[in-house]
Formats: sequence, C-alpha cells, structure tokens
Amino acid sequence: TIQKSNPEIKYAQTIIAPQQVAGNINQDWPFAKTEVRQAMMLAIDHPTIVADFYEGQAEMLDSPARKWYKSIYTPLEEQNETVQALYGYDPERAKELLAEAGYPEGYKFKMQMTNTPQSEEAFSIIKEYWAAVGIDVEAIVLEPTVFTNVWIGHSYEDLILSAYPGGDGSLFVRYSMGYYRGPNIFNMSFVNDPVGTDPVIENAYNIQCENVMVNYPEADRITKETWKYVLEQAFTIQMPAPWGYRIWQPWVKNYYGANDPKFFLKWAWIDEDLKASLN
Repeated sequence: TIQKSNPEIKYAQTIIAPQQVAGNINQDWPFAKTEVRQAMMLAIDHPTIVADFYEGQAEMLDSPARKWYKSIYTPLEEQNETVQALYGYDPERAKELLAEAGYPEGYKFKMQMTNTPQSEEAFSIIKEYWAAVGIDVEAIVLEPTVFTNVWIGHSYEDLILSAYPGGDGSLFVRYSMGYYRGPNIFNMSFVNDPVGTDPVIENAYNIQCENVMVNYPEADRITKETWKYVLEQAFTIQMPAPWGYRIWQPWVKNYYGANDPKFFLKWAWIDEDLKASLN
C-alpha cells in the first residue's frame, strides 16, 4: 500500500456514501409495499459483504445518519429487532415476506444506473442475492449526463441505483427531512410526497422547524427517533458504506483531510524546505 511504501505520507480515513436503491413508493407496484422492501434488504448478506468484500473496511449502517453525528445516530446494535434483522441476512424470511405481500414467485424489476465502479459492484452483488429469493433485476446502464437528467427529473423506470438518496445527517440537510419529504431531487423514493402523506415524517419536520435555532437537542431528538422509523420502513435498499482514504504529502501543512478543501485552502501552506529535503 501507499502507506507501507511511503511511511511519511499523511492520510485520513473517511466513509464513502453507500449505494442505495430507490423507487416510487406511491405507485401501485411491489416496491410500494413495506414487506417487499424489507424482503429486498433481508435477501442481502450485509455482514458478509462488510467482512469479505470490503475486508472489514466498511460501515454496515451509514444512512440516514453517519456515526460521526452522534446526536442523531443510533448504532445498529441499539436499533430494534426489525432493523437489526434487515442489516443481517435471512433469505427464508425474505421469501416469506414476498409471499405475504402477494408475490410468492418473486418479481422482476428494471434498475437504472451509471457505469461507475461503485454502482457496477453494488449491482452485481445485489443481483445475485435477490435472484436467490426470486427477485429478478435488469440493469439499464445510462451515460452520466442521461442518468443525471433521469435522476433530477425523477423519470426513472422502476428502480434507480446511486449514492444520492438517504443522506448522512450532515448539518446542512439535517433539519429539513429533505431526503424523505416532498418533491426534491434527493427524495428518490417519493416519501411523504405529496407533503403530509406520511404523518411520522411530517410531524418530525414540524418539530424540527419549531426547535431549530431555539432548542437543538429537541430537534436532534426527533430526528434521531424518526431515522429509526425510516430504517424500519426500508424506504431505500442500502448497501454497506466502504471506507475511503485521503492522502497528501507531508509538506502540505495545515491540511487534515477535509472533504471539500476549497473552503480551507487559504489556511493550508507548503513547507518548501521539507519538500526539498524529501526530493
């Protein structure tokens, strides 16, 4: 690895947003049923993906709140039994749920995606696991520009695979329920759209609005509780979130791995003497 061959190199470990499957839950079709979405989660062996595919370097649960944001994050081991099961692996229960939902023979979906390595990897894994419980999924691979238009216009056919839905609880979107409320590009499963159709989400949004800038602990409390509901409903089908690394030369000073350095570059500087000594 770079760290072993260049021990002087600086690096920071981060988390890459997970690939997630979304679809319109307001249409009259299988994905609209909670049992089907939960079955799609149960059919995926999340623990093995983390342990084997990512060699332990991934987060099982990273959306809608990342573990960095402790005031709104609930670890998987503290979630209820239903949510814990969804991030485990139970193909037999998945088949039972499909049958209960009226699809004992499974169902066939189309899934639109781009040809990025992340999406291709996720699709190949998902396809194999879903096939084992009778869910057949066909990839519709789009060029990035076309995919962006489909995503922004919410004009996808059946399902869509990307890292865009769900969110991670970053401050700038934390208090809007935006990933799960009303018509916007990130609410890719049309949750609470039209606004008010999901009373749990709408109630959380109203409490957030009442408490932002006034009582942040209360705003965080309702957000944290609502994310538990979001996970149980499986509004998106989530894959594990792999770790990533940001690497920089030791002569770049006052930089510590920020995600978007354009805001911090004015404080970074180059140690020319150190750079010269390292050739």
